[in-house]
This record gives sequence, C-alpha cells and structure tokens, in this order.
Amino acid sequence: EYSEMPALYCAGVPVRQDGNPRTFHHKVLIIDEQIVVTGSFNFSENADSSNDENVVIITSTELASEYLQEFERRWVEASGPDPAEMNCQ
Repeated sequence: EYSEMPALYCAGVPVRQDGNPRTFHHKVLIIDEQIVVTGSFNFSENADSSNDENVVIITSTELASEYLQEFERRWVEASGPDPAEMNCQ
C-alpha cells in the first residue's frame, strides 16, 4: 500500500521484490561507490516531517564496497515484481 515500487517499475527502473515482503529493513543509499547514507530514516514523507530519525553520511570507498556487496547478495535473492500487480497505465 505504501510502496513506491509500482511507480518505479512503471517508470522503467529495475526493481526487485524481497521474498519476505515487509520485513526487509535496510535503509541505505550508496552514491558513486564512495558515499554511504544509512540510519533509521525510511526515505519517506512521514520520516522527513513527523518521525524522529537518524541519518549518517559516510564517505569511504571501502565501506561503500561492503554495502554494494550486501546489495548484490540481496538483489540476487529477490525476484522481479508481477507485472499484473503493477498497474502501469
């Protein structure tokens, strides 16, 4: 209900769905293989305007590499969404 996946999928962005929906809790951005943004922040309007959240921004190619490896492990485990459920128009 609150997922941005349909909008991203319909815009042509490659997306995957975790095999255990609503429990995957990673909150990470990896920028240019050198900056890691992480914390409790959900990257949502509610997190931005209502919640008490934390965000850490770290510049480290070594740490970014570790996060990218984790991302790749999760990406391989996940599957593409069912196109019939995406309601692209």
